Amino acid sequence: MYKILIIEDEAPARKKLKRYLKQACSSYEIVAELETVADAKSLLTQTHEVDLIFSDIELRDGTVFEVYKDLSINCPIIFATAYNEFLMNAFEANGIDYLLKPYSFERFSNAWDKFIRLKGNSSANYNELVGTIHHLLKDNQENSIAYKDQFAIKTRQEIYFLKVEDIVCFQADNGIIFAFDKMNKRHIMPQTVFKEIETFLDPKKFFRINRSESVQRKFIDKLERYNKNTVSIYLNSESKLLRTSQNNTGEFNAWLGI
Repeated sequence: MYKILIIEDEAPARKKLKRYLKQACSSYEIVAELETVADAKSLLTQTHEVDLIFSDIELRDGTVFEVYKDLSINCPIIFATAYNEFLMNAFEANGIDYLLKPYSFERFSNAWDKFIRLKGNSSANYNELVGTIHHLLKDNQENSIAYKDQFAIKTRQEIYFLKVEDIVCFQADNGIIFAFDKMNKRHIMPQTVFKEIETFLDPKKFFRINRSESVQRKFIDKLERYNKNTVSIYLNSESKLLRTSQNNTGEFNAWLGI
């Protein structure tokens, strides 16, 4: 019986993963379902009796790499995330596969089969395989990622195209995601999950400043300190004002190089 740990902060994603797991394997036990970096650190500090970890990357209180950086993880990890910019980090942290949301059962099954094959190998063979994947990804990562230069926006009367270069920011509100362009016009995006949009965006140009807002670098005019761990961001000739969350401020500053 395989002991499985799930680290995922979105309930629908956990439900889908467990459904696929039930289809792929008849003998397993889910040790725990965790939603935060803090909980993952706490559990993995206390126990090493895990055969496989299914892990998201962006959690409620930070990125899961904070866990794998601080702790020695001996079991393989299958990452399931909406972000494609963390490929290298994933394979440096015992990752054996990288499921990009939304993924199919076929894609999940391939990752599971890889785990089964590796389970019978020696640790040396396992480390060699991970190292090989790491180098292949490093050589081909830039060519394999294609970001959108425009989004197709559907209305009742028409379909029009919104250029990414004109998008100042994205904002999520009650299950609807809006894009605001440089004329401050609001567009309703076809995507309903914020992470889906981010897979199409160049992370060098866009940054999620909190759970529901993302900004484009070139439209940032100035920053002001709002409180100890939060900054105010003035965008698009100061026509729009947004604020970082406490958890994202440090990474946002690093992203800007300040």
